[in-house]
Amino acid sequence: MNIQNIQSYSSIPARTEVNNSVVPKQAEEAQPKATSDQVSLGENTQQMPDAIKPHKKWLFMNYIAADCNLTDFQLANIDQQEKVGSDENTHVVAYVDVGNQKNCMGDWQDCRTYYVTKDDQDGKLNSEVIQEFGKTDMSDYKTLTKFVVDAMGKFPADHVCLVLNDHGGGFTGAMSDDGAGKGSMSVPDMKKALAEAEAITGKKIDVLGFDACLMAETEVAYELKDHANIFMASEETENGPGWAYESMLNGANMSKVIERVQESSTGRINVDPEAFAKIVIDINNEHIDDIPTFSITDMSKMEGFKDSLNGLAETIMKSDDKDTIKQAIQSAENYGQGWAPYGDIRDVGNLADNIIASSKDESLVEAAKNVKASLAEAVMYNSVGNQHPKSQGLSIYAPTNKPQDLGFSYEDLQFTKDTKWDEMLKELGVGSKQEPVPAKAEFWPSGERR
Repeated sequence: MNIQNIQSYSSIPARTEVNNSVVPKQAEEAQPKATSDQVSLGENTQQMPDAIKPHKKWLFMNYIAADCNLTDFQLANIDQQEKVGSDENTHVVAYVDVGNQKNCMGDWQDCRTYYVTKDDQDGKLNSEVIQEFGKTDMSDYKTLTKFVVDAMGKFPADHVCLVLNDHGGGFTGAMSDDGAGKGSMSVPDMKKALAEAEAITGKKIDVLGFDACLMAETEVAYELKDHANIFMASEETENGPGWAYESMLNGANMSKVIERVQESSTGRINVDPEAFAKIVIDINNEHIDDIPTFSITDMSKMEGFKDSLNGLAETIMKSDDKDTIKQAIQSAENYGQGWAPYGDIRDVGNLADNIIASSKDESLVEAAKNVKASLAEAVMYNSVGNQHPKSQGLSIYAPTNKPQDLGFSYEDLQFTKDTKWDEMLKELGVGSKQEPVPAKAEFWPSGERR
């Protein structure tokens, strides 16, 4: 998520969930159990808490690391969710930590769990507070594990969507916490969090999304592929509001797809995770100025996509056409507005297109065509605007400048362990002449907030 300037938070689009399925009357009339936290953030646990709400069709979990310079925007996301709120088919839950940040929604601090309920008042969160926590480190993977376990236990549902909301940096990680002062959660740690949560709950996440910059990256999707079915993110940096969720449910800017989802409240239509993903892409197409790229990936196809990229890497290493390869990489769509390593994150499909168009090495062209075919299978939906018209849904780290160590803990990723991609980059002579983004920087080179 990126911010250009502070607007009235009442006008900022937000995130919420789509559902269907009729809940049995007796379940709706069940009295909620006590809301004491059974997954204490300060303790290790291997036990799911008891349900405190009836079983529903969907659980939509927001994991919001708001102890940063995005606090007001992130709280405004919850405020906009209240325009729709949870209903008889959907749990909408927000786990949000503001630390000691001053915020536009009151004088509370630290971390809370909100059960988002319908409310038309702008500028105030009136939803049910399920639990208040003390100091919480949202960049710690154990916190993410406990939140997922806690939500799945307390708010049972057929389908689960988890959205991680904060700054993002592609393969370098996401979910920072200024109060903790330890930087972002690494991508391998995200994998640990989801794997441990799945081991406890016995349930894989249906839809995993990032409302954060630069996360629609091959290395990220591959790392998390075994613990979610559908992956949603942006290749490029996001502008202030982030995802446009409110319009999915409240009637604003509704497409015919949304009208069908409204009908699902009667139980006539089953909105499965893939149908929900299609709704997200349709609505984000209407807000392309806020998110210039957005894609949805089938995680079951990431193994095959990895194999095609490994084949391309091995072919590049054997090829005598290295200069053409470097030019193909350098001319591919890239992201992050210039700072390293983000400026070296490039669109995979556009890179492959450039190789196909310019190389005289037939084996290299064939390997690039295999990547294109595999990418087409993996990316279910892709949305782009005028800023990146050649982007095709997934990016990859591909610097080409001067020989040096890859850095940024790149070789800790599962993708680099399972492919020759990093070896190929080193053989090409990689590195970056770009200035690395300062750890405490609040702005991109363009002047936008990070």
